[in-house]
Amino acid sequence: MSQSIPEPAPLAPGRSRPTVTSSEMRPRVSPVFVVIYALALFGVWMAINLPSTVTVALRIAEIDPAGKTTTYSLVAGIGTLTALLANPLFGQLSDRTRSRFGRRRPWIVVGLVGTTVGAAIIGTSNTIGLLIFGWVLMQAFINACIAAMLAIVADRIPESQQGLIGSLSGTASAASTVVGIFFIQAFPESILAQIGLPVVAALVFGTALVLIFRDDTPAAVNQARFTAKTFLRSFYANPRTSPDFVRFLSAVFLFCVGSGVVLTYSVYFLQDEVRVSPEELPNVLFLTLILTGSLNLLVAPLVGSFCKTLRQRKTALVLAAILVAAGIAAIATTADVPQFLVGMALAGGVGPGIMFGVYIVLALGTLSEHSSAARDLGIVNIATTLPFSVVPFAAPLLLSVGGSSPNYQLLYLAGAVISLSSIPVLLAVRPPR
Repeated sequence: MSQSIPEPAPLAPGRSRPTVTSSEMRPRVSPVFVVIYALALFGVWMAINLPSTVTVALRIAEIDPAGKTTTYSLVAGIGTLTALLANPLFGQLSDRTRSRFGRRRPWIVVGLVGTTVGAAIIGTSNTIGLLIFGWVLMQAFINACIAAMLAIVADRIPESQQGLIGSLSGTASAASTVVGIFFIQAFPESILAQIGLPVVAALVFGTALVLIFRDDTPAAVNQARFTAKTFLRSFYANPRTSPDFVRFLSAVFLFCVGSGVVLTYSVYFLQDEVRVSPEELPNVLFLTLILTGSLNLLVAPLVGSFCKTLRQRKTALVLAAILVAAGIAAIATTADVPQFLVGMALAGGVGPGIMFGVYIVLALGTLSEHSSAARDLGIVNIATTLPFSVVPFAAPLLLSVGGSSPNYQLLYLAGAVISLSSIPVLLAVRPPR
């Protein structure tokens, strides 16, 4: 920010200021707003991360124990594809909303209500079809919250605070896993409690954000008409006008494939390869999620605060890819819990934690222009989410190679190689011109 521009005083608690055109000119938001924003992100991430990593897999194992890997691949793939469609859809609708309550807050409320309904269906389901229906609702409506909340960074946050607040999304995600796993420990026999209590947190903190963000402004009257073509553009970044942004998206996608492999199949890997007993599985999952979540929580804000330039953020992501690949290799070659935990510390903890700390600000730094920043952040969300759809659909091909038992080693090592392939793509990203 230019030294000739005095820094405005922080906002009073419970207030935010109208949008300013340039991110460099926006007044700083208050610590109270930052805390509530972080808690709201924490709530929505916990509502979706816990079922994504543990609860849905456990529920499927109860309903369909014989076909759990194939069924889980189907359920996870459908859910993630739903998220891929829902995020840009609700993002575009939010960009065009001219409600008297603003353009972001209505969709946060809609998302919270829809997520609650989906969670209730999953918690009471006794068939795979009903579970899929509830999971689709959850994935769709939680992305209404995520799209609206992340757009606040582009809408409202000055450049001087974007590094901190951008890293909060990853930090909140990590914290949500750490806290959420306690619900599994506290209610080991109640899927409804395991999936419902995180949603209660999302409702409480999301409502607090809606209440404090009172001057959320409606969309401009002269918005372009929303059409099918407009919606399809939500999935596209022009490599001619934004070449470095496209390279960044490609690198993040490749990086997240490795994380997708680790997080998607950890429950079944522990059951089938490490031979963890049903009685011990909740404890091992508890240790795993506490370890990885705590490392995410520690690493993301440190890296986000330390890395000030595009070059530093690129270097951080290169290191993250190497750590993820090393962790995956450790997991793929283990037959005991301690080595599994070491691998998860790298592949699910430190590596993703580094990415969480820098990826949003790095994305903003590679944009050629910021007039469509909210939409472009939606594309970033697709790049980080799409691997969790691709992996469940592609994984059965690799798991079936070599015999009757699942070939987890081949799947994991493929994920490591793909994560490493993000490095040359990332190194090609250049500073904005």
